[in-house]
Amino acid sequence: MLRFLHAGDLHLGSSFAAFSPRVASRRRERQLASLEQLFADATEKGAQMILLAGDVFDSPEPDGDLAVRFFAILQKQPVPVVIAPGNHDYRRPGGFWDRADIPDNVYVFEGNKLSCFDFPTLGAAVYGYAFTGESMASVELGTAADRLPDRVSILLAHADLYSPISAYAPLTAGQIGQAGFSYLALGHIHNPQEPKRIEGSLAAYSGFFAGRGFDECGEGGALMVEILPDHVSLERLSSGADRFEKKSLDCTGALSGEELRSRMSDYLLDLMNDPAAAETALRLTLVGNVGISCRPDPASLGALGERFALFQVLDETLPIYDAGYLEKDPTMTGAFYRAMLPRLEDADARVRTTAAAALRLGLAALAGKEV
Repeated sequence: MLRFLHAGDLHLGSSFAAFSPRVASRRRERQLASLEQLFADATEKGAQMILLAGDVFDSPEPDGDLAVRFFAILQKQPVPVVIAPGNHDYRRPGGFWDRADIPDNVYVFEGNKLSCFDFPTLGAAVYGYAFTGESMASVELGTAADRLPDRVSILLAHADLYSPISAYAPLTAGQIGQAGFSYLALGHIHNPQEPKRIEGSLAAYSGFFAGRGFDECGEGGALMVEILPDHVSLERLSSGADRFEKKSLDCTGALSGEELRSRMSDYLLDLMNDPAAAETALRLTLVGNVGISCRPDPASLGALGERFALFQVLDETLPIYDAGYLEKDPTMTGAFYRAMLPRLEDADARVRTTAAAALRLGLAALAGKEV
């Protein structure tokens, strides 16, 4: 049996540009603390190795103090740590990875050709490569015959499993099927699909470690991997890092901006009682059909979320128009309604149904909403 932590896409040193400099700095600090806790959780669960599948840093030349602190965390680990640099923290001659004071228990792949770190006491061999630039057109994995005998063979790689024309080390099912790895510990895709079984191999992405925007919502994390002779199992571990969250609030029936504000205040109350609220970035989308006089005031609504690290309100509500209003409306909205009116009153039910659907879509478009 072999147990190890598979993590990646830490993007340490991210700018967190959406936040103030003070808040961004605090998030970077907590990111390091979360990483240390994740490693502690993994070793407590019996991890015998830590594998980091690229983009450990957000830049090929990370801040020196950040790097020192990161390697200090790695040095404290009671197990070997293997790193495969990715397209953000790629390895170049004379660059950061060559100059860094890397601890003895840390192994970093050097070139863009497949190589191997052998851990005979664990019965494991970790294969991988380093990005040596911002992209990598292809990579050769070889065949099962190339693997060390009597070892569990693992590929640690920053790669794209989903697009054969990717600029970021595309891997195909054919390559993987011939390569003879028990497990492929992959990085690069931050919101991955389910792990893939390809012949005798299981390929998985660890996903993002800490969200950096509203395209990376919820808890970040990593995978605890256990390899048995006839089975590979995965357990998701939360990173505990600061989160981005997206939620929606149905405001249907609200007749005024004040009523909408009251609903939103009540909704946010429970969310703000969460101890993590002060470090959470929240985007709240308002949806539903509201009265034509219900016009949200962005500044007033934004103030309701001041306890969050970042708070955004998106208004996607649709106004409810009555026929009397639209018949007299001098704007394009009224003109559109009056042009549709003959079809809305047509004797054919199918024409009326189609016209009603077109009216809803047209009014939404004229209100500036996505349709």
